[in-house]
Formats: sequence, C-alpha cells, structure tokens
Amino acid sequence: MEAFITINCSNYSDNIIDIINLFQEIGWEIYNSKGEIEFLPIGDDDKYDWQREKMSVENFYEIVSKKLAQNEQVGVDLFYKGTEGISLLAFNTEQILLSIIINRKLLDKCHTDMRWYLEHIIYKFFEFGVNILSYNMEEYED
Repeated sequence: MEAFITINCSNYSDNIIDIINLFQEIGWEIYNSKGEIEFLPIGDDDKYDWQREKMSVENFYEIVSKKLAQNEQVGVDLFYKGTEGISLLAFNTEQILLSIIINRKLLDKCHTDMRWYLEHIIYKFFEFGVNILSYNMEEYED
C-alpha cells in the first residue's frame, strides 16, 4: 500500500520554508527520535539519497534555500509527536507531495487511516487560517 497527500499552499506562501514552519506549528517535527533531520541534500538530482544529520533548524533552512535557488526538489521527513511520519517533497508550494510512509496510521492493518491525516494536517492548516487552494488524498494497493 502506498498513500499520498498532495496540497497547494501557494495562496498562503510561495516559500516552502514557511510551509515547513507551519507543519512545526501544527505539531509535526523535523527531528526524528535520534535528534536528526532526515533530508535530501544539495545536488541530490532526483537520486533520493536521503541523509540524516544532527543540525540546527537554521542550518537546515540554509540547505533548503540553496536547493530552491538551484531549482532542486526539497525533501524532509516530518514526525508527529515522534511516532507517525511523512516525507514532504516539493519544488514549490503549488504542489507539495506528502508521502505517508513512516509508521503509517492504519485502519484495519492494511488501509491508511486517511481521516487521521486529514485531521492532523489539512484541518490543522484550516485552524491556522491557511487557505489551501487544493488537496488530494490517494492510496494505491501494491
């Protein structure tokens, strides 16, 4: 099973850093349980060679800024209270892909509990006054 959410937050901001900050405000952390940030490095060139590193938020945002300046895809794993996680992938705020792959919340040991993700991402964005232009939730069976 694979599950994804695609959102368009371009009406809120055109800077992906603002969206990552927003995720942190609604309860999603950029640090994993070991205090590391899991991210796509500069020059990754769609290899998806995820890195894990202990660093400050400011240093991570410098990497994000450089990637955006070079028209590279930004990738970072986000964790909800240290348990469930998503991989955020984006070139811009118009099409942000959230891959639901880390300790995915399940309904029946098989299907993704999409309602949980709706409540902990989309509805939280609405509570913070974010005008999402569109969102799409998908699940595919292997």
